Amino acid sequence: RAARVTPVPALLGATNLQAKTGNLCQCGVHKLYGAASVGKMEFTAAEQTAIKSVQVECNDGKLTFVSCRALEPDRQRIFATAFPECTPEAAKAVAITATTPASTKKEATVLLPLDGSGGNPRVVVGSCQITFEDLLPSECIEYTFDEAPSDWKMSQLSLEALENYRSKKFEAWRGMLVEPTCEAQFRRMLQIGCVAKLYDPHVFPTPEAQKGMYQVTDERTGKLIALPHPVKELRIWDAETNSYTAVATQLAGAPSDEQKDEWWSNFLKELEAKHGREYIEGLIAGGR
Repeated sequence: RAARVTPVPALLGATNLQAKTGNLCQCGVHKLYGAASVGKMEFTAAEQTAIKSVQVECNDGKLTFVSCRALEPDRQRIFATAFPECTPEAAKAVAITATTPASTKKEATVLLPLDGSGGNPRVVVGSCQITFEDLLPSECIEYTFDEAPSDWKMSQLSLEALENYRSKKFEAWRGMLVEPTCEAQFRRMLQIGCVAKLYDPHVFPTPEAQKGMYQVTDERTGKLIALPHPVKELRIWDAETNSYTAVATQLAGAPSDEQKDEWWSNFLKELEAKHGREYIEGLIAGGR
């Protein structure tokens, strides 16, 4: 259901919070998964009125206001990777903590103009790319890759949908090696090795700077083929504790870190029996 604006009685003022965000804050002192400082935000009278008027009605029903604060700057930058309207240069972001009819805490995000007028407050609501259900930004999965482990990004993907993905992606990856589309894809996937963590080019897109490592051109059609690029870490915000909760990255049916080398060695033997050892070894040793 779409978000709507209704009056909410609440007294708002300056807010100060220590929230665990998992990124380095602007001062550069706080470490990964440590507390990131949030300075006081003095809401103008017009902004207070605007915030009081906002109430989100989501899939769980109408949310009841509990408190508000300025959204942490590092989180706002992460939000902007999935919700461009959240860029700090475009709007002031306010995090509103509210409860569902079942007394579960949720965090909604409201955008205000930078000029302090409070005019036209906007509730940020997305849509899960898999289930198409409404999602608050705080309900979206965040991810990072090995190549840039501190560069967190957000995907409009719910935790429920992610769990459904987890059960399918390992066999999908294995199938790409058993029946490759083209030799370039086959070669590069052999060079990447066993993929045991979640991946998807749509919900976890590879950053532009890394795309050259995770795409190849089909020699027959000239089309680009995206290769599996496993995430390094996943996490989701917990409105109850104002901190992140780690989400498992392991694919269902995939070998554990301890088993991965042995599993990959055995799988290569299967491919060598099918295609020939010399051919497989040549692809692995070849260039990208």
